[in-house]
Amino acid sequence: MTARQKFLVIHMTDRAGADWDPDIDGVALQRWLEFRDGPDGWEANGQTVSGPEQARRITAHRGEVVVTDGPFPEFTEWFLGVEWIEAVDIEEATRLLESHSTARIGRMYLVPASGQ
Repeated sequence: MTARQKFLVIHMTDRAGADWDPDIDGVALQRWLEFRDGPDGWEANGQTVSGPEQARRITAHRGEVVVTDGPFPEFTEWFLGVEWIEAVDIEEATRLLESHSTARIGRMYLVPASGQ
């Protein structure tokens, strides 16, 4: 068996993305979930996240703690969710994500786990 590596996928909104279309994106997402949970996939470990109104920013710079409730004016996009995927390398992980509905309606960041 080929060694697999973990990657963090961060799903984001994107103003340039298409509107959600259940006939296109719903079907693509269902195929993704079936693959992910199938014999060649991996255990489900993703999660959607709440909106910016429920978020909080915390900093503790130079001994001063500042807590700010969202939404945050500097964000023009927001997080849709996160998940961990497994692939042989970043090229395979990229190919796996090209058909994900977030690729059409938003954007994704793909980050290799460290220490592998």
